[in-house]
Amino acid sequence: MKKEDKVYCLKEGYSPYIYKSEKSFIYCFPVSSGHIDLNFEFIISKADFECLKENQYRYKVLYFLLFFEAQSTFGTGTENPREFRKDEFETCKNIALTKSENDLALYIKEFSDKMNLSENYIKSFIKSVF
Repeated sequence: MKKEDKVYCLKEGYSPYIYKSEKSFIYCFPVSSGHIDLNFEFIISKADFECLKENQYRYKVLYFLLFFEAQSTFGTGTENPREFRKDEFETCKNIALTKSENDLALYIKEFSDKMNLSENYIKSFIKSVF
């Protein structure tokens, strides 16, 4: 990706961004775990791009979900590291972009419980990233 291809981000640096390739939009996000830093890239549709651009909360929630799901595939203490798959990305993206606000809030609470995060961890995560 060339810097001029970037079409959307909320903050420069260690945070997600979207760039436009010749054929598609690409959602990129960094994930770190211990001594490993990885960057992930997945194709998104123009409709997905527009939704993420129009709704900062959904943009932030998507990164929150992706960060912890991707980290769980390779992070410290992971017995069998593996690649974070496109279908896993699509699941997170569809949750963040299509659930109602009430259902999304409930999902975030359940997700945080599953990941052993405090109930309000999303607020500190979002504040630290964005």
